[in-house]
Amino acid sequence: MTKKKHTLEKPLTEVELELMRMVWQLGECTVKDVQTALAQERELAYTSVATIMKILEQKGALESQKTDRAHLYRPRVSRADYEGASLRHLADHVFQGSPSSMVMRLLDESKLSQDELENIRRLLEEKLQ
Repeated sequence: MTKKKHTLEKPLTEVELELMRMVWQLGECTVKDVQTALAQERELAYTSVATIMKILEQKGALESQKTDRAHLYRPRVSRADYEGASLRHLADHVFQGSPSSMVMRLLDESKLSQDELENIRRLLEEKLQ
């Protein structure tokens, strides 16, 4: 039986996404693990990290399991699934349902290297076959 993908109703806030990146990187982790990993980028109080992780759990992005001394958190939504849902949301709400407009704007606004452009060309050619 295939495990059902879990998706979120709305995009995450900037700080929620920052913590989710840490959880995706760490896999199963505690609040302290996330706080420690995040400290390389910026300091957040333990209680702030705990509050945000609890919010992420309420939103369905994380799930937790109580252990002897702490909660172990793990992603309920994969990074790839979140990225896909975010792109669909962006295409629908900002680009009025036009993914091609979104891609054209990205190409116009980004400083892409020749290698990146070649990779995009290859991907398009694969999609066209």
